[in-house]
Amino acid sequence: MKIAIDARSLEGDKTGVGRYLENLLRVWRKRKDVEFIIYFKDLVPDVSGADKNYFESDNFTLKRLDNPFGFSSNFFFQHFLLPYNLKKDGADFFFSPFYLRPFFCGIKSAIVLHDISYEAHPEWFDKKSQLVLRALSKISAYKADLIFTVSSYSKSEIVKYYKIAPEKIVVTTLAVDSGFGKGADEKGIDEIKNKFGLSRFVLNLGTIFTRRRVSEIIDGFEEFLKGDKSFQLLIVGKNATFPFVDVDRKIEGINKRFKGDRIVRVDFVSEGDLINLYGGCEAVIYLSDYEGFGLPVIEAQSFGKPVITSYNSSLVEVGGDSVEFAKENEPECISQSFNRVLGSKEYQEELIAKGGDNIKRFNWQKAADDTLSAILRKI
Repeated sequence: MKIAIDARSLEGDKTGVGRYLENLLRVWRKRKDVEFIIYFKDLVPDVSGADKNYFESDNFTLKRLDNPFGFSSNFFFQHFLLPYNLKKDGADFFFSPFYLRPFFCGIKSAIVLHDISYEAHPEWFDKKSQLVLRALSKISAYKADLIFTVSSYSKSEIVKYYKIAPEKIVVTTLAVDSGFGKGADEKGIDEIKNKFGLSRFVLNLGTIFTRRRVSEIIDGFEEFLKGDKSFQLLIVGKNATFPFVDVDRKIEGINKRFKGDRIVRVDFVSEGDLINLYGGCEAVIYLSDYEGFGLPVIEAQSFGKPVITSYNSSLVEVGGDSVEFAKENEPECISQSFNRVLGSKEYQEELIAKGGDNIKRFNWQKAADDTLSAILRKI
């Protein structure tokens, strides 16, 4: 029995989809009853230094699909190279951890819809993204034999916007990476603080989409600073706002007014640096108008950190009663949440204790087992 996987998300800097697939593979490498063919577009990443190299398995075949015409194209890879190799390699099932599958797959298939914010709020996306996501992912969703998603909220949204039968959609929640919740040490924390010029800081992370309200977080933090200048805010994430919001210019203005780097922003950090940032921060703030899951919420809790998040979408489901909910995603409410969390050690300890209980609900072993079981039932 052969299951083929589109593994492009593991190439280059891994974002959420890549980490999702990586964690599935860490579990599936132990399943000797199934063979996995793992396809790459440009390169097979070197994970030899990773904890428990997840490519080292007799049931994994790693293949980079060369384009015979010499150019690099996601479209050509997905709709021509993948179908050709699926047939050539005798695959029984195709799994895409992203939103898309080949137009003509030739075998049964599953896709993962992490959220459908592009359908609920198309105004947040440019025309190219709308075409790829709104049109092509909908076609993929209809053609796929299974759809996986990461929260009950996302499932309800898929049913609402795509009119797809609920029984076709399987919820398998995300969990915390195996290296998270540990690994941070005093030396590493001191080094990362020196690297970015930090002392006591709040961490905000994730690609900066308009819906994630980073501009409002900055404004709310500026208001908070008027009463307490002992904290800094570190923002980790590439700016992908649409329409574009110049958050760096806003940060520069605030830092000038407060005569120091009270807010710092970087595009990307390594996993090792991220672990130390989680370990060294005072709290994590992760706001959004719409999320399919909200992984930073439970990542922060695995490090024993209090979390500020939004009272909407899947964040209510994931956070439960273990987080500080900003009443609204607006500067005044955000500032109030900063004051409540950072101004009370007792409240911090309450959130940390509840967070420790909350993360017990999320497990990669269960997510991977449930995903594979659903696939095997379809073959």
